[in-house]
Amino acid sequence: MRLARSRFVAAVLIIPLAGCEYSGGDKVAVSPTEGGIEQKPSFEENVAEVSRLLGASENDPGMPSEAAPAGQLSVDLAPGDYTVKSACAGAHGVKVSIAEGEKSPLTVPYSCDSVLERFLRHPGGPITISATSPVDRPAAAGVTIQPNTDPRASELEDMAEWSAQQLQPEIPGQSAGSTGSNSATSFGMSAEPGKYEMHFICEGPPEVQFSVSSWAGAEVLAPVRALCNGDVFKAFVELPTKGADFNMTPSNGAEGRYAFRLVPSA
Repeated sequence: MRLARSRFVAAVLIIPLAGCEYSGGDKVAVSPTEGGIEQKPSFEENVAEVSRLLGASENDPGMPSEAAPAGQLSVDLAPGDYTVKSACAGAHGVKVSIAEGEKSPLTVPYSCDSVLERFLRHPGGPITISATSPVDRPAAAGVTIQPNTDPRASELEDMAEWSAQQLQPEIPGQSAGSTGSNSATSFGMSAEPGKYEMHFICEGPPEVQFSVSSWAGAEVLAPVRALCNGDVFKAFVELPTKGADFNMTPSNGAEGRYAFRLVPSA
């Protein structure tokens, strides 16, 4: 009997102890992300983010709105250099369309983790810039256009326009390049070994010291003085190994532009 009573008391004591494992204690809060539910930004929050990224007011033309979550901007501009910007939020990426007058629209895609900035030389007249988002609200995208403030961008565009007009027409098989500088500079061109007729033209300084060497360091054209008077300097050269470096040093430190090409010869 004593043994049986001891076992009964032990069983009675165990019951309340086991209950303590499930009662009391602080509740642990579970965040929406940990619970598998992530709160996405609202449309208003995405509009505010786009406005911040572009440094614009939410009411400016080209900014997203309830009626048009992907902004559009149509203006009539004077000829000049401009910078087009676009930003988006709440989507993976968008496309920006730039339509100038009768020209075919230019479409530029970009991701929403960056701000699109694109230089534009506008001839003057109407232009329409629009963002197209792959999703509707709450995603938002906006566009702006402002006068360009980066002189280097304008200089590069000047160079591109100038070089496109030089050494025309193009010759099948040619390797061409262009560059500019007010000091000694080199331009590397990937050309196969062989015999070529070389064409060179410059603008800016009165003359340029000009030479060509292979990527391996061999002299292809010894240094010569080329006049920058609109005439094309020509010479026959032989490239022993792949790759050529065009080396230019302008006289009197003047800003120079250079265009050159190698044309395969028999």
